[in-house]
This record gives sequence, C-alpha cells and structure tokens, in this order.
Amino acid sequence: MASLKTSRKIDGWKLSDGRLSPAKTGVVIEQEFPIYVNGKLLITASITPTLLKEFALGYLFGQGFINGLDEVASLEILNDTAQVTLKDKRKTLADIAKTSYRIVSGGGRSAYPGEVSLPEIKSDLVVSKRIIYSAMNQLFRNALLYQETEGVHAAGLFNTRASPLCIVEDIGRHNTLDKIIGYTLLHKIDCSRTYLVSTGRLASEMITKICRCGIPIAATKTAVTDKGLETGKKCGATIIGFVRTIGSKINTDTAVKIVTKNSMKIYCGAARIRST
Repeated sequence: MASLKTSRKIDGWKLSDGRLSPAKTGVVIEQEFPIYVNGKLLITASITPTLLKEFALGYLFGQGFINGLDEVASLEILNDTAQVTLKDKRKTLADIAKTSYRIVSGGGRSAYPGEVSLPEIKSDLVVSKRIIYSAMNQLFRNALLYQETEGVHAAGLFNTRASPLCIVEDIGRHNTLDKIIGYTLLHKIDCSRTYLVSTGRLASEMITKICRCGIPIAATKTAVTDKGLETGKKCGATIIGFVRTIGSKINTDTAVKIVTKNSMKIYCGAARIRST
C-alpha cells in the first residue's frame, strides 16, 4: 500500500507588506485512485491518500452500486488501486448498460447505475443546536491538514454524546463523505443515531449519499442547493446550512470578519433541532 503521506513542503515566495521573501509552504497531495469491480475498471478518483478501503466501499454504496457490505466478497488495496470482488461475480458494473456518467457540482465525473432509490430516513434523533455548534468547532480543531495547506474539505460524523466517530479531510467534499460512509459500513455503525457536519456545499449528490446511508441530520458551514434541499425533504432529512460559531472567520472580497454570535439556517426537518 502507498504511504499515507497527505502533504509536502515546497519552496515558494511570500508577499507581505510589499516585500517578497522566500518561504516554505505546505501543499496537499492529490492521488489518482482507480476502483476495479470484478476485474473491470469502474472509475478513477482523485483523492487525498487516506482511508482508501473506506473510500472504495463508501463510493460504491453512496452511488448505489452496492446496498451493503454483505454484497462484497473481498476488497484489496494493491499498488494504489482498489480491487473489489462482489459475491455476484456475473455483475460487472462497468459493463452494465444502464450505468451512466454525469458531471457533478464539484466538476468531477461520477458513475451512477441508473436510478438510485432513496429510502425514507427513519430516526427519532433530536439534538440541541448547541451540539451542532460544538461538532462544527471540533471539526475545525481536528482539521490539521487544512490548517497546514488550506487545500482540503473536512467532514465529521458524531454520535448523540457529541463525540466524533470519524473525522475526514480530503481534496474533495464528495470524497470526505464517501470515506465516512465506508467507515460506517466497516464498523457497523447505526447511522440513524448520528449526525454529520461538513465544510462543503450540500448539493443534490451530497444529500443523496447522506440519505442513502440514513444519516438524519446534515449541517454545513456553507450553502445548500435547491436540488439538495428537494432531495432532503423527500427523504425526511434535516438539512442545515451556514453554521457560524463565535470566533470563526468569514473571508470576504475586502476583509476578514469575525463571527460574534452563533447562527445557522435550518432548511428542513427543524423538529430534530432543539433551540436549547
């Protein structure tokens, strides 16, 4: 397996107060990661080289190619490549006629096996808004790769005690979610008792993955799209955007603003969020 090194230092220049000086800077590592299913190439993803097995499983599940870990006979990571064998060895996903590809909101090309059914989320989970703020703060405190490079997204899955189950950083916001989904499959986590926080925009393909694995609450520091909201409503999810916590920074075209009070926008499913 390849090294799990996620960044490297390069020589650069820093412009400060009108002066140019040499400086070291960290850049995130981007790696191509092919996924083969039953011997056939399904897709090649660009990822940060961590949690490779989790990513492969999470991608297959989130996109609807598998419905559970019990459909997988084996998964090996060899030479920076995922080799997945399904128990149904006649099922070569890359050759299925209904498999289609589309450009998703992040600009990448993703595979879909035709229409993916989305279940209604069945969860009686209710959490305090204080817990959402706490989780977002924990996400940023643990985003060490972002602090070094400012070149990644982060996402975290939390339990009802506000403890992180899995925190992931990756160059792609979709990738962070795929890795979390794969982690829940491998560790048999009941997603109906969890909630997700993310740094990335929650567009329809993100919400689809969230609903596929039954996470009832998803919150982001940024925006939600109309299609993402439509998907979330259909599945009965709670979707929250623009989570801002005291002391966090907002970069604008002309200045950096410091947030002075906690705030969030609950787009749907507000009954799951207590105001206290």
